[in-house]
Parts: sequence; structure tokens; C-alpha cells
Amino acid sequence: MMCFSDTCRTNSGSAQSKSERLQQDLLKVEQLESKVSAELQTLRDQLELMKRDMHTYRDLEALAAAGDHRKKRLQEDRVTLTQRKDTFRKTIHNMSEEYESLKHQLQENETHVELTNMERKWQHLEQNNFVMKEFIASKAVESDYRPVVKTANKHLQEYNTILVETLQGTRN
Repeated sequence: MMCFSDTCRTNSGSAQSKSERLQQDLLKVEQLESKVSAELQTLRDQLELMKRDMHTYRDLEALAAAGDHRKKRLQEDRVTLTQRKDTFRKTIHNMSEEYESLKHQLQENETHVELTNMERKWQHLEQNNFVMKEFIASKAVESDYRPVVKTANKHLQEYNTILVETLQGTRN
């Protein structure tokens, strides 16, 4: 025979498992509700976009007129830019011819030729001057006698010291 407390425990366990199942179901329903809300918002946004597009494309004549106007303006810009390009090309060509003419005149000018030759000669002399300075500096280092004099004086001093000591040693 079953006792009252056993029945209570069974009912309590059954209620507990039923409560847990209901909690899980509630959680699933809440997740589904958030997904449905997100999907609903997406659909509302798409609907708003479609309404705007319908408004834009409703007046096809105005849309075509705007397209034609833009096409005409771009063609006019193209013509203008082509004209400017041709003008610039002509200007550049004329300036190049003038430059070449002046360059030729300059090369034939006697004073310019003399100046150019003098500049070359000057550069050559500057280069020679630099080489000579380097040579003189290297020879000055080679012919510096002061370290040799210092060493010789040191050896002479040592030799004199040795001689004095030797002479004093023979007198004693």
C-alpha cells in the first residue's frame, strides 16, 4: 500500500518536471517572438523602400526627361572638353616650336658658346683644385715631423739618463 507521502512525492516530482518543461517552452516562445519581431521589422523596412521606389518610378515621363537632360548636359560637357583639349594641344605645340627655335638661337649665339666653354673649364679647374687640396693634405700628414721629433727627444732623454747613471756609477 502506498502511503500518502509517497503520493505527494510522486505528484511533487511530476509537477517539478512539468514546471521545467513549461519553463523551456516559455524560453522557446520568447526566442521565437524575438525572431518574429526582427523579421517583421525587416519586412517593414523593405516595404518602406518599395514605397519610395514606387513613388520614384511612378512618373516615368519625368524620369525619362531627367535622363535625357542629363545625357544632353554630358554631351555638351564632352564637346566643351574636346574643344579645350584641342586648344591645349595647339598651345603646347606652338610653345614647343618656340622653345626649340629659342634653343637653336641660343646654341648659335657666340656669347652663349663662350660661356658654356668657360663653365666647363671652370668645373675642370674646380675638380683639379679639389684633387690638389686632397694631395696636399695627404702629403702634410706624411711629412709631419713632430711625432718623430717627440720620439727622438724621448729616446735622447732616456739615453742621457742612462749615460748620467753610468758615469755616476763609475765615479763611485
